Amino acid sequence: MKDYYALLGVPRDAEQEEIKKAYRRLARKYHPDMNRGDKEAAERFKEITEAYEVLGDPEKRRHYDLFGEAGEPSSFLHRGFEGMRDPFGDIFNFFFGGERARSSRAPRRGSDLLAVEEISLLEAYSGVTRTVEVPRHETCKECGGDGLQSGFALDLCPDCGGEGRITHTRRSSFGTFTSSTTCRRCGGRGEINTHPCRACNGAGLREVMDPVEVHVPPGVEDGDRIRVAGRGESGTLGGPPGDLYVEIRVKEHECFERVGSDLRASVNVSIVEAALGTDVVIPTLNGNESLHIPPGSQPGQVFRLKGKGMPRMHSRGHGDLYLVLDVDVPRNLTAEQRNLLKEFQRLENDKGGQRGYMERLRKAMRPQP
Repeated sequence: MKDYYALLGVPRDAEQEEIKKAYRRLARKYHPDMNRGDKEAAERFKEITEAYEVLGDPEKRRHYDLFGEAGEPSSFLHRGFEGMRDPFGDIFNFFFGGERARSSRAPRRGSDLLAVEEISLLEAYSGVTRTVEVPRHETCKECGGDGLQSGFALDLCPDCGGEGRITHTRRSSFGTFTSSTTCRRCGGRGEINTHPCRACNGAGLREVMDPVEVHVPPGVEDGDRIRVAGRGESGTLGGPPGDLYVEIRVKEHECFERVGSDLRASVNVSIVEAALGTDVVIPTLNGNESLHIPPGSQPGQVFRLKGKGMPRMHSRGHGDLYLVLDVDVPRNLTAEQRNLLKEFQRLENDKGGQRGYMERLRKAMRPQP
C-alpha cells in the first residue's frame, strides 16, 4: 500500500493547510512542463497528485486512514473511491454464501475524475472559459451499459451453479473440514456473460474524449479546484455519473508576485528621480496607473496602490498592489556626470562641515544588523 503521507512528506496528523502547501511545493518541482522528457519526474508528479487527491479531501482522507489506499490513477486523470474494496466483503461472503458478491450487479455511481489546467495570472485576474479534453468512459449505447448482446441474458455460472462461491470438503483422520472460496470463473457474481456486446466487448463502457467547458472565476488561486457535476466516469448498470474536478495551475508572472489577493512588484527609478521626486506610470493587470514618488525616497521603500491587486473570490473588492522602490545606480558615467557628482559631494561636505562628514561616514560604516 502506498503511503500518501510519505509521498507528500507530511506527518499523519498534518493540518489541511500543511498538506496543501506540501503538494504545491512538490507539484511545482515535478510538474511535466518543468521537466520535459523526464519520465521519473512525470511519474513522481502523478504519485503526489494522487496522494493530494486523497489527503486534500477531508472525507477521502478519513476513508484512507481507516481502510488504506484506493484505486490507481489512470493517465493524468484520477479515479474516485467508488471501486474501493470493501474490507468486510470477505467476511460477509463467508457466512452468506456469496449473496453480497452477486449484489455487484446493482447500479453504481461512476468515479470522479481530476484534470489539471494551466492559466496565466491575467486570466486568473479576469476569469476565463476553457475547453478541457477529458478522456473518460461513458455508457455503451449499444447495450445500455449491461455488457450484453441484444436479445440475450446472463447465464448461471456452471462452475459454482450460481452461488458465487465454491465449497471444498476435505476428510482426514481428525475429521471433516469445509472451506469456501470465491468462484474464479464468475468472480463471485454467480452469473457469466456468454454473449458480450460486440461494441464494448462486454464491459458496458466505452472510452471517449469528452470536451468539457470549464468556467474559471476571477480571483482563482493556484491549486484551486473547480467541480463540474456529472462529467466524470459514467455509472455502471444505470448508476449516476461521477464528477469532474479541474485543478487550476496559475503560471508565474514575469513582473508580479502573488500573495493571496495582493500583488507585489518592483518599480525602478534613477538616483536623480529618487532624490528630486517623479511620477511613474505603472502597468497593472487592469490598465495603467500613476504612482507619485516623493523627493528623497529611499531604496526598498514600499508604496501601495489600493484595490489594484487580485479579485477576492469569496468576498467583494480586490487586494492591493505593493511596489518596492529600486534605485538604479549608473555604472558608466561620462566625464561631465562625474564632475557634477563630485561637485554635489563637495557641496554636501561643505553643508555639513567636517564633523557632518565624519558623522555620515561613521553611520555608513556601522555594522548591519
